[in-house]
Amino acid sequence: MIENRLSIFNKIYNISKDSQDKVTLWMNHLLVVYAFLIPIHNKAKTSVFFCILLLFLYRRNFIYYLKIAFKNYLLKYFLLLYLLFVVGMLYTSDLESGFSFMDKAKLLLYPLIFLSFLDERFSFRILNAFIFGVLLSEIVSYLIHFQMIPPELFIGEYKIYKSILEDPSPFFTHGIHNMFLCIVITILIYRILVKDIKNYKFKILSLIFITTAFLNISLIGGRVGYVVLFCLIFFLIFLIYKKEILKGIFILLSIFFIMFTYLYNFSDQFDKRIEDGKNDLEKIITEKNYNSSIGLRIITGYYVLEIIKDNFLIGVGTGDVMQEVDELANQKHSYIKLISHPHNLYLEILAQLGIIGFSMMLLMFYKILCYEAEDRKRSDIAKIITVAFLIYVLTASFWSHLATFVTLISAMICVQKFDVHVKEIDKESILKYILVIIIFLIIGITK
Repeated sequence: MIENRLSIFNKIYNISKDSQDKVTLWMNHLLVVYAFLIPIHNKAKTSVFFCILLLFLYRRNFIYYLKIAFKNYLLKYFLLLYLLFVVGMLYTSDLESGFSFMDKAKLLLYPLIFLSFLDERFSFRILNAFIFGVLLSEIVSYLIHFQMIPPELFIGEYKIYKSILEDPSPFFTHGIHNMFLCIVITILIYRILVKDIKNYKFKILSLIFITTAFLNISLIGGRVGYVVLFCLIFFLIFLIYKKEILKGIFILLSIFFIMFTYLYNFSDQFDKRIEDGKNDLEKIITEKNYNSSIGLRIITGYYVLEIIKDNFLIGVGTGDVMQEVDELANQKHSYIKLISHPHNLYLEILAQLGIIGFSMMLLMFYKILCYEAEDRKRSDIAKIITVAFLIYVLTASFWSHLATFVTLISAMICVQKFDVHVKEIDKESILKYILVIIIFLIIGITK
């Protein structure tokens, strides 16, 4: 009787090794779809992750696969940072804001799932999927700019995209749209310079994409995109030519000369954003008026620093930062309520978790920057992505776009090869990916 019950239990709750391998392969394919959808549609991307999670649960054998994930020493830094936010919830008073933040911070747990099934043979497939997703976003942006399609498109009550003609960033805000473009431009330049792209057709296509992506940045209003791009190019040249200084300097100056020449002579949006910045600073200096894009960041940063002074060790808790800022600002700068977060990751973490949490965050980024894979290209690309975010989060939110960071970093640091057959990309594979993408886009749009 007992043996029969055990047999039934094993049939219900166990899954054969062959089936586990098939599920592992499906999850890798779904992560490719997920990476493509990151710059396109948030809800569609979330639906893909839900399917990955269901497959993760269905595959079972959790201890075995989680042990594989924990073989990657970088994983623990993501988990420890998340754990500190959980502890921060214990002494926060604004629980609503705290839970809202934790809903975003939960993506720090995603590498635990990703690294339990990610096969290193999918690393660049995932990266390329993200690049093609950014390319699609860029194409839609150009179509809006040249008025070939409307600035916003709805099918009944369902939103496909929404933008404006003067700032055609269709799927996300102009800041993150430009951020995605900066990452892709830098990665493609890197892959050309290190001769990773050997096929001349792909090399020409990459050069075209680099050019059109740069031109697209000049059409979009986000100032942070220009800063991120220039810093990334500088870091890229250092990364590749640190032993050939003169060659590196020549290439760097050549790239900067081309970029600045175009921006100053042909980009109206660049001139406008520079002028807007000057006007914002003039209002701050002459009128003490901080009710502007730059001003709000400065005055919020000032109040966050005041909070940090009194809560240096452990901070005020995961959810209390903006509540504390609002109380300090009071009536003097009441317009500070226009923003929902400090627009600076470093000040935000210091205020939330104090120097303890801040140190853990820096340690996580530092370990990624020190990571050396057997394939140098993967660790270099991980560094490029990390530096891009380290600059971007000086004036923007990290948590709203954490999916990009954890997905691409996980793809670059995975080292496992599972016992699965990975078919080379061909026309049939591409068509299957496109079909699955369309299905999830429909699901995401109609949610």
